[in-house]
Amino acid sequence: MLRLLVVLELSAFLVLLLVLPICIPSVALAQEGPVTDLVTNVGYIGLNVTNLGYVGHAWSKPYFPSCQYPLFSNVEHIYRAGLWVGAIASDGKAHVSTGAQDAVSLEAGDEVREFVNDTEEPVKIWSNNQNSPNYNESALASQHLELYFNDYHEPESGNHYKLGLDVTMRVLAWENAYADDFVILDYSIANISGTELRDVYLGFWADTTVGNTEITNPWDDSGDTRWNFEDDFNGAWGPKGLGLPERCTLAGDPDIWMTYERDDDGELGMATSWVGVRLLGTSHDPEPEEGKRPVSYNAWRFRNVPDQDDIYSDPGDTNTELIGKYQLMSNGDFDVENTQDVNFTTAWNWVSLLSTGPFPSWAPDDTLTITFAVTCGADSLSLLENSLVAQVAYDTGFDLPSGPPSPLLEFAYEDNSVIIRWEPGIDIDPDTGESLPITSALRVPEHHINKTSNRPDFQGYRIFRYEGEAFSGDPIEQSVLLAEFDKIDERGFNTGLPELTLDGKREFIDSTLKEGHAYWYSVVSFSLTDEVSGQPAFQSGFFQNAEKIYPGPAPAPILADQPRSVGVYPNPYRVTSDFESGLGEIETGRKIWFTGLPEKCRIQVFNLAGDLVKTLHHDDPVDGKEDWDLLSEPVRAIASGLYIYVVEDLTTGEIQRGKLVIIK
Repeated sequence: MLRLLVVLELSAFLVLLLVLPICIPSVALAQEGPVTDLVTNVGYIGLNVTNLGYVGHAWSKPYFPSCQYPLFSNVEHIYRAGLWVGAIASDGKAHVSTGAQDAVSLEAGDEVREFVNDTEEPVKIWSNNQNSPNYNESALASQHLELYFNDYHEPESGNHYKLGLDVTMRVLAWENAYADDFVILDYSIANISGTELRDVYLGFWADTTVGNTEITNPWDDSGDTRWNFEDDFNGAWGPKGLGLPERCTLAGDPDIWMTYERDDDGELGMATSWVGVRLLGTSHDPEPEEGKRPVSYNAWRFRNVPDQDDIYSDPGDTNTELIGKYQLMSNGDFDVENTQDVNFTTAWNWVSLLSTGPFPSWAPDDTLTITFAVTCGADSLSLLENSLVAQVAYDTGFDLPSGPPSPLLEFAYEDNSVIIRWEPGIDIDPDTGESLPITSALRVPEHHINKTSNRPDFQGYRIFRYEGEAFSGDPIEQSVLLAEFDKIDERGFNTGLPELTLDGKREFIDSTLKEGHAYWYSVVSFSLTDEVSGQPAFQSGFFQNAEKIYPGPAPAPILADQPRSVGVYPNPYRVTSDFESGLGEIETGRKIWFTGLPEKCRIQVFNLAGDLVKTLHHDDPVDGKEDWDLLSEPVRAIASGLYIYVVEDLTTGEIQRGKLVIIK
């Protein structure tokens, strides 16, 4: 209920956001041409987005998020998805431009994909976080991406008519604790065909699939357990009064149009989250004929997408006509329950299409917009709550309020300890003695000015730690709250803030850690309820500065008469079931650590025959350790046996040698 309560609190003052002035600063640019490696990474969803009309990478990028939730959990939710636009063109026929459709791979999908990027307009990468290097006052979110594509080309399939569409896709993700479970895809589509397009439909095709890549590995062809596409349940919710089954409507969310999917068995409790796509709105109201729904939800088993855009003859029976993609978009169906033809309540490899229309006339140079939210949640209730916050974001022009941002962190190491330092921020320009602009990054976090109330809102810090490589749920809930600091004033706990070091930084030390074990740290800022403006309390996002570290010693001293002995742990290294998880041997993810290293050194590993197995280079003024993934050069798994390592201090020339044992 937390997010619903936040929504209720926000509703009391969100109208203030609608009258704020808009600033147009310079543009932050990314690479030109096709871009396929962008991923949202400020909230809890890691969604791969492209300027080719689709999102998700169809398992083409091993261990790279496609739609990972929570981020760094290895739980994926989308194989591939994309925009669909259908219309009656000037030739009098129905045509559909698709960003993605049923295909067994990224390459196969590219053969039928009809959107491309051949514009000189590069991707925009913005952020409204003052600590971000991409900070831009025009940014609407913690991560604001703008990507451009069109449907001007002819795919190899030959089954495509150029509608003449220019598309701008805005991708918006937030790190605010109440808005970090969804990513908004806002499509602005311009008709530049020079002719009128009639009876237009807009939609989002999605091949959602839920699973944990560590349990069922989609990239390991030799593994005992492969990714299971056929064990997912799908469905949808819609408004009351449109003839939908009662269980598919929600009294508390009467205008919802949303698809969902979950995994059948939850993969041993390691993939129990839900994913959904919510239609947030369009720039024009659809005008369906009387008695027909304005939104269609179609689901089908993978590989059953129509081959053609318009009605066509069945290749196996020329006397039978089959519906095309356009008829699918415009049918007004709502595919749930057990029907005469298909049982939609069974687990299978389902594909969905959420589409709306018709928009009767689309004049040349006019623009239509449609907006969706890719949403995730721990269960169905969380999914719905998160999607409702996404709806609030859309309804308020994407201008969600937030509190002070997290600080930028620095890490240093002592034996079994981690030292975290950060700049507190200032409000007076040291050169001029004048107050800094409220947008200055030098202010944050402790002198942050809230853009809604125009008042300082920083209250304190909370420091979180999580032990482990990956998350299986909400990182905040799974982490330990190590400390909470509250500034001394007339509010809060008045515990005081961490003392300043001699160089003016805040510092926190966490001790008694295990060397070589993975720990996540995050220092979040928080505010209290503003009694003047009515703005609720906020906490900055976990991933705004979260970092995974491996504790170890500081670098060995440079003085030759005070050398620190280089060591290796674990030694011997034994392959255990912890790394196998029933999938056979997994070389990736394994580590051994060289410790007690000089600041600058070269590490070489040899087998007993004297062959060089691996060379590592270490150059770190604060961390005296380096990891090795147990792969040789070229990238191959090494065999069991005894190995010799040689560490050369590149500053003093000192050389240390030792032995390590690998047992498989």
